[in-house]
Amino acid sequence: MLFQLSVHGQGAPPPSVNVVHAEMRLISPVSWVSGTVVSRNNSRLAAEVSGRLKKLAELGSRVKKGDIIAQIDEVSLKNIRKENAANVKSAAAKLEFLESEVKRKQTLAKKNLSAITDLDKTISLRDASHGDLIAAQARLAQSDQNLAYTRLKAPFNGIVVERLSNQGEYVENGTAIIRLVETQNLEASAFAPITAYRFLNQTLSLAIESPLGKGRAKIKSLIPVADRRSHLMEVRLDMSDFDWPVGLNIKVAVANGKAKRVLTVPRDALVLRREGMSVFIVDSKNIAQQVTVQVGMGEGGLVEIIGKVKAGDKVIIRGAERLQPGQAVSIKDNNQQLILDKSSQE
Repeated sequence: MLFQLSVHGQGAPPPSVNVVHAEMRLISPVSWVSGTVVSRNNSRLAAEVSGRLKKLAELGSRVKKGDIIAQIDEVSLKNIRKENAANVKSAAAKLEFLESEVKRKQTLAKKNLSAITDLDKTISLRDASHGDLIAAQARLAQSDQNLAYTRLKAPFNGIVVERLSNQGEYVENGTAIIRLVETQNLEASAFAPITAYRFLNQTLSLAIESPLGKGRAKIKSLIPVADRRSHLMEVRLDMSDFDWPVGLNIKVAVANGKAKRVLTVPRDALVLRREGMSVFIVDSKNIAQQVTVQVGMGEGGLVEIIGKVKAGDKVIIRGAERLQPGQAVSIKDNNQQLILDKSSQE
């Protein structure tokens, strides 16, 4: 009692703390690997016809699929289309004339008023004219397609992140004009040791962290092919539940061993002082006792501890920073399961 008074001062109430029960849990050893938030579509869109660029979407513009993001001058292509349309009409008229000639000469040949060779020649000209019409129609269709290509449309919803050509420039067919990045249905790309494949293959989601927060992301795909030098395989995570920008660096917790049943506490229970790592446990008389521990593997908000702590012990997770061994405490919130579940999710 005298010791408690010396710590708090006479009449001072004992400090309030939050506790949880140390618990045996099945967790897996993990290593943190680097990753990046990426877009499924990060495209350098190119011109499909040559011409002068007369319109270009502004940087940062958010566009929808089908929106026009660039316009190439179409005057010369319109003139070519007019010429091809005229050629179609001419070829169609010629074919119509030769069709009537074939019918007329067939009638004369039946009456022996026209030579068979003359009829065969006209049929040959008609067939050639039919081929000319098909070719002219194809050139007209190509002209229509080229005119459509002068209006570069967004192939998906996204944001304009780079203008690769400038308005007024003459661009050739195949010249990159604009870079469009899809900002919906984002993914994360992380590279894990190929030896972790058997553990990843049995996992549905992974813990992730970034400067913007933490959480769990579903595994979208595994690519079990490693580079010869790095021996790393790519893991793709579904980031649709996170409002994180493309290019953000993240960390991903990847299992690197079999799950083990160990004694765990929330990471918040650990107290780091000059003499080493420890936790405070509360005995049946509400006295805090400091216990030196070693830290083992961790998973999410939980960490394995090795020391003179057993399952069921009340471990302080809030308010242990200034405690001294043997100090009386008041348990403020003893809803252990709620706090432990929250720590696990983190």
